[in-house]
Amino acid sequence: MTAKDKRIFGLDLLRSIAIIIVVQMHSRELFPFRLSGIPSFSMIDGVDLFFVLSGFLVGSMIINSIDKKKQFKFFDMLNFLQRRWFRTLPNYFLFLLINIVLIYFGLVKGELNKYLVTYFVFFQNFYKPYDFLFWESWSLSVEEWFYLLFPIILFLLLTFTRKYKTVIISTILLFLLFPLAYRIIHSNMSVDGDFWDLYFRKLVLTRLDCIGYGILGAYIHKYHEIFWNKYKKYFFIAGLLIMLFLCINTIEYNMFYFKTFFFSLFGLSILLLIPKLESIKTEKIPLRPFAFISKISYSMYLCHIPLYQLIINNSQPTNKWEMLLVFLFYWVSVILFSTLVYKLFEKPMMNLREIFSRKKIFLNN
Repeated sequence: MTAKDKRIFGLDLLRSIAIIIVVQMHSRELFPFRLSGIPSFSMIDGVDLFFVLSGFLVGSMIINSIDKKKQFKFFDMLNFLQRRWFRTLPNYFLFLLINIVLIYFGLVKGELNKYLVTYFVFFQNFYKPYDFLFWESWSLSVEEWFYLLFPIILFLLLTFTRKYKTVIISTILLFLLFPLAYRIIHSNMSVDGDFWDLYFRKLVLTRLDCIGYGILGAYIHKYHEIFWNKYKKYFFIAGLLIMLFLCINTIEYNMFYFKTFFFSLFGLSILLLIPKLESIKTEKIPLRPFAFISKISYSMYLCHIPLYQLIINNSQPTNKWEMLLVFLFYWVSVILFSTLVYKLFEKPMMNLREIFSRKKIFLNN
């Protein structure tokens, strides 16, 4: 969905909202004004929006490929991984190196130690927490492991049977149930808010199911399209109501629930929004701002925390209006820098991916 005429406005809107929430949450201390008299509730987790949307889009690609060929061969799996790695790894390693350089010269907070090597193989938060540099990388690790394990399991199962629909839905259910079971088994851990964030929200083994809900949506969209479209308005309302309930209740409400079923319900609530959003095809807003934000969202996600630290370390506003200027400067910096990264690095890498795919240079049958 990179071509201008193939973009879906509803999904661009969801991705844009996701990155705006993430950047705003991490920069909220810069905003000088606080609204009083409004009930306090947790904001929607923008990362979870990314997870489910990514699962839906990438899952659709996998399912359509398998359905077309009625099989999933070894080179199909490698071709999928090739395309995912071209899309995600260049930006990831670019910003990993940027973070290392910034920490080395003392420009941002962080620690360089023997565990740095884990970041190069996405093992920094596989089964235990990390908390010393490149904090936003936790979600990228979850995604990379999902998109490595999911096609491998599909490939292995499809070597024993041709019932590809059964294999697909069984693999999806595995990714939905295993993280939930893992969270339940470890739910007796005594945690506070920070502990909960590191041990339950930001581990690979506890969060694979959120992407799984997106792929479940891709499966329903492919094989139950009438059901998908017929009830999309009702799904959308139900998704909003569930999300509102989850946002209003704080972590202290019920710790077992927030360590286990909370994540499943949040993923489900986002999935319920997608049928309606996916049906909104065209952005009629002048200059297509949501399509633009959607395109640069990956670069925004990777650059916003280093920029925040650089700005906060080099600015000392003395009043609310100066804080507001710093806040606006931060947002403009994030958008401009992300645009540069997208145009000068991310997009050329994606173009290179297409060249390799067309010429069948690399791992393509």
